[in-house]
Amino acid sequence: MSFTMFTKRGRTAAVGMAVVAASLLGTVQTAGAAPAGGMSAAADADHGSSGQGPVTPVAGSASASRAAAVASPAITRDEVIRRAKSWVGIGLDYNQAGYHQGWRTDCSGYVSMTWNLGSSLTTNTFIPEGVAEWSTKDSLRTGDVLLNEASGSSGHVALFEAWTDSSHTEYMGYEFTSSGVHYRPIPYPYFSGYGTFKPARLKNIVGETSRPAGRVWDRARPDGGPWDATADLIDAGGAVNAVSAAGLPNGTMHVQALVNGEIWDRTRAAGGTWGASSKIDANGNISDVASAALPDGTLHVQALVNGEIWDRTRAANGTWGNSTKIDAGGAITDIASTALANGTLHVQAVVNGEIWNRTRAANGTWGASSRIDSGGAVADLSSAAGADGTLHVQALVNGEIWNRARAANGTWGSSTQIDSGGAVKQLSSVGMPNGDLHVQAVVNGDVWDRVLKGDTGNWGVSNLIDNNGAIFDTYAAATPNGTLHIGTNA
Repeated sequence: MSFTMFTKRGRTAAVGMAVVAASLLGTVQTAGAAPAGGMSAAADADHGSSGQGPVTPVAGSASASRAAAVASPAITRDEVIRRAKSWVGIGLDYNQAGYHQGWRTDCSGYVSMTWNLGSSLTTNTFIPEGVAEWSTKDSLRTGDVLLNEASGSSGHVALFEAWTDSSHTEYMGYEFTSSGVHYRPIPYPYFSGYGTFKPARLKNIVGETSRPAGRVWDRARPDGGPWDATADLIDAGGAVNAVSAAGLPNGTMHVQALVNGEIWDRTRAAGGTWGASSKIDANGNISDVASAALPDGTLHVQALVNGEIWDRTRAANGTWGNSTKIDAGGAITDIASTALANGTLHVQAVVNGEIWNRTRAANGTWGASSRIDSGGAVADLSSAAGADGTLHVQALVNGEIWNRARAANGTWGSSTQIDSGGAVKQLSSVGMPNGDLHVQAVVNGDVWDRVLKGDTGNWGVSNLIDNNGAIFDTYAAATPNGTLHIGTNA
């Protein structure tokens, strides 16, 4: 980890959540009753396989040999799921002799497509061809499969997305059966009566997410003043995948960097001096990070690990405590957090495109989570506290930003669209001591800032504050003296 260099660069400014799964099951296609033991796949079109075609190179492949045709380029887990979704609900018929987009329209052809293989393999060839390898239940990750390696109609394969809850007895999966392509809860390892299923993994799958990696810069705007003409390069290693930050009551600021699934924390003293970074979580499987500072001087850092949220606290005296799991749902894809002036901490989670909010009371007790956005299309989120005790949560939907406010009395209002451009890729936000709320949007690698004025309640126009062109992640933090810090990961 090279989170130790910092220079100046001139740059022009221009669930519980665990109940989520149970709530979700009513909204997805249900699997129906499991067949009795020994029932053939042909007897139940909703489950299993009714046959598979031969191993066949993808239509149009110029490969001279099957081995070369089968070979798969490296693919991210996010891309596997994106490909899997592309065949859901478009009316494809199960046909072992048919093809769509070059891949065979049966169970193994479907998985071959999601993995972007050069051939439509069969259930009994994924392992022998060297494309996949056996795995374990405990190591199942998004994009892996549950495989019955028998041939013909005896074999079948289902794509794993995430566990439905902490019991790990059921998962959300994709599969192609005689009745079509399904996305639904599946009992682990598969419905009874269809043979032996074991976890397997594509050898060329990479990363927990498709996040890029880059360096981290911090730019400040003093209260009432202009943006600094230069930005601090606070991580020059080029391996940071995600960032978060929080300003503490003592005037210090903490920036967290996600590197190779681990979290590093760096402190900016109240006088403006950046210290060295320290590793605060060496898990290795963390896919997102968020943080918030409470009025009592404690810092809370949340880590997203295998779809679950862990919270680690740094006491006001600088001592880090152990991590506590605060959501075991297993299906979370993005997180954000905010602390309010009353001492409560709010953590938001995106689950299947919906937003859930969980509150930690000022006395340290975690409450149950509540769903605050059920649209099903949220791709990213951020949150910020208003000086008046309000909580604002921003949702990124189809490249547009929506803001929902929770009043100081706990009542959620309706969502308001604050950016309709359709090209936003990532969000961050922060509340300022003067009552203003700043929301940052990444558009085409640039960062734009929009302000909700605390004195009028009106949103201003967006201002371009960084035209780098390669930014993919941001953080926002405020210090008690009214200084706004915007961090960029590029």
